[in-house]
Amino acid sequence: MKAALILAGLLAASGAQAQTVSGEDLFERHCVSCHEVTAANGQGPSLKGVVGRKVASVAGFAYSPALKAAGAKGLRWDAAHLDRFLSDPSKLYPGTYMPQSVSKPENRAAIIAYLKTP
Repeated sequence: MKAALILAGLLAASGAQAQTVSGEDLFERHCVSCHEVTAANGQGPSLKGVVGRKVASVAGFAYSPALKAAGAKGLRWDAAHLDRFLSDPSKLYPGTYMPQSVSKPENRAAIIAYLKTP
C-alpha cells in the first residue's frame, strides 16, 4: 500500500497525470480534413447542426447509397447514433465514403458534445 502511494505521488509530480483533450481539439484532429462546422460542405458534408438532423440531408452533398437509404428511413443523428457511426462507419453503413473512425469512447463523446454546441 505504501509503495502504491509513493508511486502515485511520483507519477503526479512527474506530470504523468491523464490529460483531457477538448472535443474541439479532437474534431480538429479527426474530422476537419473533410468536415466543417460552418454551413459549407467540404469533402464531407457540413456538420453544423448535425445532432438531431436527419441522416443524409445536407443539400448539395453526394451521400453514399447506404446513408441515402438511412435518411429515406427517417433516421436521425442523435448522440447514440453518432457514437455507433464514429466507432466504425463502414460497419454501421457498408459502402459509406467516410474512412475515419474514432476508437476511444471518451473521444467520441467529446466530439459529439462539441458538435452539439451552437
